[in-house]
Amino acid sequence: MTNNNYEYKNLDHTPSQPIESINLHSIPDNNSETHANTPLLGPTNDNQQSPYEEVAINVPNHDDPTVLCLTFRSVFIGILLIFVKAITDQLFALRTLPLSLDIGIIILLSFMIGKFLEKILPEKLFNMTVNPKPFSVKEHTLAVIMAMSVDGNNSLIQAIAVQRVYYNYYLHHFNAIIFMITFQLFALSIAGILKRYLVWPGAMIWPKTLMTCCVIRTLHNEDETELNQSRWTMSRFKFFWLMLLFQFLWYWFPGYIFPLLASFSFVCMIAPNNLIFSQITGANGLSIGALQFDWNAWVSFLDSPI
Repeated sequence: MTNNNYEYKNLDHTPSQPIESINLHSIPDNNSETHANTPLLGPTNDNQQSPYEEVAINVPNHDDPTVLCLTFRSVFIGILLIFVKAITDQLFALRTLPLSLDIGIIILLSFMIGKFLEKILPEKLFNMTVNPKPFSVKEHTLAVIMAMSVDGNNSLIQAIAVQRVYYNYYLHHFNAIIFMITFQLFALSIAGILKRYLVWPGAMIWPKTLMTCCVIRTLHNEDETELNQSRWTMSRFKFFWLMLLFQFLWYWFPGYIFPLLASFSFVCMIAPNNLIFSQITGANGLSIGALQFDWNAWVSFLDSPI
């Protein structure tokens, strides 16, 4: 078995062995003596290469310290998207089919804003560097992390709304803000405590986060070899804008023109006065057999299947 726990032996964060030379198809064997003697935590195994090929390709274990991360652009984009996502999620949280900006939209918006600022911002403003070209993957990742920090607040708002609507208990605005901040800090503290056990070891795998890493790396990939060999001639930006235009035009039908398309039940139309059929197949019931032509109806209460 090939040992994938390669240590960083120098100070410039260079791996002792390149990723290409590692056998990525090796799966850790719980009965292996080498695996058994390797501690879960230690001062040298936090940067180990993942034994899973999908993780190793999309999440490298080396770092380029020359790439900037905390810049004016990343902070500006992060704060801007925090307000956009928080306001959008809150305004549409109490709809029949809640609308939310998921991480895929945040990744694309932050990338487009970053590239736009890269072109229009001056290099320096008031003796401060505001545009260190180009827009790096670290800046992009930091902006996405900042924007997604407000994700999940809808559940806390719903708890406050339920107390007001159903229990006639009015929580003061200051107490509500403290309630939300407390839960956010509690969640962040738990994440900070468990990251050494659930994030840093190379054997850990997070499928949903893996998709995020893959999309971000794809947008910043400068290798044109695969693009030249592909039959796909449309650029990512053109494809994104075409899909955005199509989604904008289509949403007028289930959203305003013909809302029945959001959850279409043939059984309820055949027997509209049947209470049992309404509870089983209706939009406000179990929705068994109902057809949904609105993407938001699929992902409102469940995670995106993409």
